[in-house]
Amino acid sequence: MKRTTTKRKGFTLVELLIVIVVIGILSAMMMLSSTEAVTSAKASNIVSNLRNLKTAALAMYIDSMDQFDGGSLADAVTIDNVVKYMNGGKDFTETGYSITSNDGWYLQYTISGTTSEKTQIQQKLKGRAASVGLLKDRSTAKDNTYDGNSNVVYYFVR
Repeated sequence: MKRTTTKRKGFTLVELLIVIVVIGILSAMMMLSSTEAVTSAKASNIVSNLRNLKTAALAMYIDSMDQFDGGSLADAVTIDNVVKYMNGGKDFTETGYSITSNDGWYLQYTISGTTSEKTQIQQKLKGRAASVGLLKDRSTAKDNTYDGNSNVVYYFVR
């Protein structure tokens, strides 16, 4: 007796379900890694903005030395003035940044977002604090690095 085999076309239900499960697992892994990348990018953006604002504040101070004597410039410098100096008169679209003068100039960034976003950004900034020079408060500019427990990050200017 001759047995004929027929080639079937298409997939079985089990094969289709397995492919869907595998795609679901891979997409979940990608979501986790992309969230981590977004958080890391936000932390890098914060550090970059702080460095750029520090450079602009020091350049503005040097350019304006003749107009102000000593500490009066520190009182006149605001984040808006520094940003306009840095951007040629254009406004700064980022929010949360400010500059304070208390025994020196400090740039300050207030972390915003949901509680989980804040926590993730705080941890990323904590990892970079020592190498970048982020501070948890303005009491001691040299030994008091950011500990990842505060919504406010300070950066010493001068």
